[in-house]
Amino acid sequence: MISNKYEIKFIVIQVVLTLLIAFIPIYFYLDASFENQNIKDKMDLKNYAFSVISKVNSFEKENSSTFYYPRSNIYFSGIFDKNNQAIFSLLKKNDLDFIDEFLINKNEICYKNYLEQNIFDAKFLVVCKDIDNSQVIYNAIILILLISSFIFLSSFFIIKQSIEPYKRLNQYLDDFLKDAMHELKTPIGVARINVDMLQMRLKNDKYILRIKSALKNMTVIYEDLEYYMQQNIVKDEKIDINFSIFLERRIEFFNDLAISKNIKFSKNIQSDVHIIFNELELYRIIDNNISNAIKYSKDSSNIEISLQKEESKIKLMFKDEGIGIKDKSKIFERYYRGDKITGGFGIGLSIVKNICVKNRVDIEVESQINKGSSFIYLFDSVDNFLNKTE
Repeated sequence: MISNKYEIKFIVIQVVLTLLIAFIPIYFYLDASFENQNIKDKMDLKNYAFSVISKVNSFEKENSSTFYYPRSNIYFSGIFDKNNQAIFSLLKKNDLDFIDEFLINKNEICYKNYLEQNIFDAKFLVVCKDIDNSQVIYNAIILILLISSFIFLSSFFIIKQSIEPYKRLNQYLDDFLKDAMHELKTPIGVARINVDMLQMRLKNDKYILRIKSALKNMTVIYEDLEYYMQQNIVKDEKIDINFSIFLERRIEFFNDLAISKNIKFSKNIQSDVHIIFNELELYRIIDNNISNAIKYSKDSSNIEISLQKEESKIKLMFKDEGIGIKDKSKIFERYYRGDKITGGFGIGLSIVKNICVKNRVDIEVESQINKGSSFIYLFDSVDNFLNKTE
C-alpha cells in the first residue's frame, strides 16, 4: 500500500519543481522591485535636496545672522564650493567621485545638485541616504511563502485525490493476498502430510519425490510471502540458537528437493556453534539460500554448505556448481530473477538482504558464469553480539 511518506515525497518533489519554474517570474519581480525602490530613492533624494535648496535660498531674505542647516535621521547632506571643499557637511564621506548626478556607493545612494548663486558661495549640494531594501526582501519572502503554501496545498490535494484509487486497489490486493495465503496454508500442510504417508507406502517412487519437491518449493515461496507481508509487525525477538543443529535440520528439510535433481550436499558444519538471532529470520536466510542453490544448480552436481566460527564472527557459506550470476549488483533487488525459466517471485534474496542489513550481517558474493556461485554470511558471535548490545 502507498504510505504517507511517499505522498509527502511526491508533494515535496512537485513543490520543488514548481518553485524552480516559478523562480523565473519571481526573479523578474525582485529585479523590478529593486529597480522601483531605486527610482523611489532617487525621487526622495531629489525632494529632500529641493527642501535644502529652498532653505539656502530663503536665508538671504531673512534678517538672521545664523543659518540652521537642515538635519534628518534619514538623509545626510552637505554643500561644497567650486573646489569641491565642504562648506558644511553632514555626510559620512566628503570625497565622493560622481560621474553623473547619482552615485551608488556600497549601501548608500547619493545625489549631486548644482546650485545657483547663493550667499554661501556654494557650488553644489550632495544628499545621501542608506539603501534599505528590507521592505522589498520582506515582500519577496511573503510572496514566496504564499506561493509555496498554495503549491504545497494544491499538490497535496491533487496527489491525494490521484492516488486514492491506487491506495484502495493496493489495500484490496493486500487483503486478497492475506486471505489467499491463509486459505493456502492448510491445503499445503495437508498435501505434505499425505505425500509423506504415500512415500511410506511407495517408498522411492519418483513421482512422489517430484510432488514433495514441488510442495517444498511452494512452502519456501509461501513463507517468503508471509514474512514479506508481516515483516513490519514481526517481533524482533532474538534467542540463543544452536546454529549447527538448526542448519542440519534445514538441510534435511531440503534433502528430497536435492534428490529430485540428483544433487548432493557436502557439509562442513562445526558442532555446537551458537548464535543470538531471530529464529524466523534465520529460517529465511538459510531456506532461500539452499532453495536457490538447488534451483540454479545443474543436475548431478554438488552443493557445499559450511558453518565455521572464526574469532568474533560466524561464517556461513553456500556454494553451488550452477549457472552463475550475470549481474551480482542486482541479485538482491526485489522482483529480480537471474533466470526467468526457473520461476519464482524474485523476493527471496531481497528479504535476505533486508534481514542482513537489519542485523548487521555482512554478505559476500562470488560467482563465475557456468561454474557456480558462493554466498557467504558473516554473523556476530554470541560474545561479539553481547558486547555490541551492552
